[in-house]
Amino acid sequence: MVKVNTLNEKEIRAIGDAFADHEYDTSEYGMSYLGKNRRAVSDYICAYVRMAINERILWSTSERHEAFIAFMMSDRNMSISSATGLLGSIPRCVDISHVIKTAKGAFHSGKSYRDILKKLKIPYIYVGMVAVKKEYQHQGYMRRVLKAAFEEGRRYAVPVVLETDAVLKRDKYIHLGMECAAEHHYTDGVVLYDMVYEPGNMPKEWKEDTVLGDIEILCGKDKNIWDRFAPVYSSFVTGTPGNRKAYEAMYRRIKKMVSDKDVLEIATGPGIIAKQVADSAGRIIATDFSEKMLAVARRGIIPANLTFEQADASTLPYEDDSFDVVIIANALHVIPGAENVLSEIKRVLKRDGLLIAPNFIHDNKNKISEFFSKALSVSGVKFESKWDDTGYIGFLEENGFDVVLSKKLPSTIPLMYTECRSR
Repeated sequence: MVKVNTLNEKEIRAIGDAFADHEYDTSEYGMSYLGKNRRAVSDYICAYVRMAINERILWSTSERHEAFIAFMMSDRNMSISSATGLLGSIPRCVDISHVIKTAKGAFHSGKSYRDILKKLKIPYIYVGMVAVKKEYQHQGYMRRVLKAAFEEGRRYAVPVVLETDAVLKRDKYIHLGMECAAEHHYTDGVVLYDMVYEPGNMPKEWKEDTVLGDIEILCGKDKNIWDRFAPVYSSFVTGTPGNRKAYEAMYRRIKKMVSDKDVLEIATGPGIIAKQVADSAGRIIATDFSEKMLAVARRGIIPANLTFEQADASTLPYEDDSFDVVIIANALHVIPGAENVLSEIKRVLKRDGLLIAPNFIHDNKNKISEFFSKALSVSGVKFESKWDDTGYIGFLEENGFDVVLSKKLPSTIPLMYTECRSR
């Protein structure tokens, strides 16, 4: 494969014509339906090719330019000049009445697979164009250009995605190793197929079935207040410099305390702590009551020794004396019947086990803390308990735990880090 840094207009037009002359199946129009005519379709593809050359994302099979592919990582932004050139070509190429009709269908056709990956913050390689010159078609060149994108996917351990508009193209991509993740019916004869290639070294949490399952959860109805907070919880908890600094201090300490241990985390939320300390532990099971919190937690790279499970903190589905360490952070003050939760923790902890229970505490003298408390109350979060530092330690001790370490960490919202042993 060679990177294409320049093409003459004749070569660019040959690529545009290859797209414009594609023979669709019976009663199938493809995205060419949006174009005013054959020439308009070719013109738009030519504009795309010029953009790909300008952005240095166009590759070819050899210096003879038998076939082409344009692909890039999802976090890369197109330059203003390239975007302007591509967008500027649209008005003179499209049939407005067809665009309006297709747009109405798109509104009801569901999210694209790329939209889903973006929502779940999963990086991917996007293939914007695959083209084989007419004289080289049916000679294996499509396999060769796709191989370049697939190799890049394996290199970065990310999915490779593209969208195609024809049944024959869809079937060809499937034959070459891709899967059809979704179909979007825009109007009669206009269907877009989301194709994905998943390399073997990709994290299981990024695989198609998991991604589509999680997006179904995230797009579903909120069952509780924590479902509603799931997409933004991480930003709230660690989004300020003060809170972030406090959490970083906790990570360092917790890593030492969970070294080679069997760990249970309760109310993991989006897995903020579990993901940071898992590499030190023997194994971690991180639980939460909210399905949406767990859907968010499963995003990104998950260490092999970390699993996420749904569980009610007051009725844990684990045997007695199962864990060396239990972590519950910033949850006891919002859980009804927190005493029952501590009783369950005592049950699943081994006799010499450790409870790590950092918790935000209330300080009426801290105006920022007071502001956040009121804001959360307005948004629907009910504080079952409002402890100050001594009140929180007293609560733990009253429920059968000896506090062996307590430290008030400087943060935007006062945070009391505690370690306890069961009495």
